[in-house]
Amino acid sequence: MKILAVDYGDARTGLAISDASELLATPLPQIEEKSMNKAVAAILEAARAQKAEMIVVGLPRNMDGTEGSRAQKTRKMAA
Repeated sequence: MKILAVDYGDARTGLAISDASELLATPLPQIEEKSMNKAVAAILEAARAQKAEMIVVGLPRNMDGTEGSRAQKTRKMAA
């Protein structure tokens, strides 16, 4: 299954796509968009273009394992 991995950020969002065997991941061009809605649209377009069957979003945590403001923004974007 091809999986699109997303690392959401305020100014840039990183993307990578796995191969069908889920063994290798290849980086894709990053999304340089500050608007959450526009970033989500670009993520969905990349998923369609790459024929991704699943999207996973990295959840950033603080060093002590708690969730901070970045995690809250990421959860909102993923929803």
